[in-house]
Amino acid sequence: MIDDAQWLDDASAHALAFLARRLSAERIVLLFAARSPGEMLAGSPTLRIEPLGRVDSRTLLESVLPAPLDEHVLDRIVLETRGNPLALLELPRGLTPTQLAGGFGLPVATPLPASIEESFTRRLARLSYDARRFLLLAAADSVGDPAILCRAGEQLGIPGSVADALESEGLLDVGPRIVFRHPLVRSAVYGPLG
Repeated sequence: MIDDAQWLDDASAHALAFLARRLSAERIVLLFAARSPGEMLAGSPTLRIEPLGRVDSRTLLESVLPAPLDEHVLDRIVLETRGNPLALLELPRGLTPTQLAGGFGLPVATPLPASIEESFTRRLARLSYDARRFLLLAAADSVGDPAILCRAGEQLGIPGSVADALESEGLLDVGPRIVFRHPLVRSAVYGPLG
């Protein structure tokens, strides 16, 4: 599975597209997820994932809200997120019911990726100093090797339990590689520490 295929460099995209065409007769699937279809896989079967409808958006939003909100505020938030499930799940996190009462309190229309990154930035600001430093280590590391990151953390006096706490917070996935839950988390990490 290739997520965010729009960010592939040309050589990798062409190699993967070539491979996908050659595997069409085999029982192997290559799945490419991209924000918009590109020319790379022209002619391949595609499935366009549409935004959630109003009812489904509201249901998803209400499942993560810290408290009930006014109907008009709920409608405004659903409208602002345009049915984007990630936005519906992430934007409310870290906001108080008072902050949410204004529909994220956005005075002007902010692009959705910037709003999601701001949501991550708010969450990061509430973390301990050690947790933020570990995230900064992970953001600076391009490999994500847990052993290397934990040794670097130990050198800085960061307890080993911090990585597990960050995984519980939904910011990192800790496995054979340490991976950010979303690329915007990596981007947001530099804000609170900078």
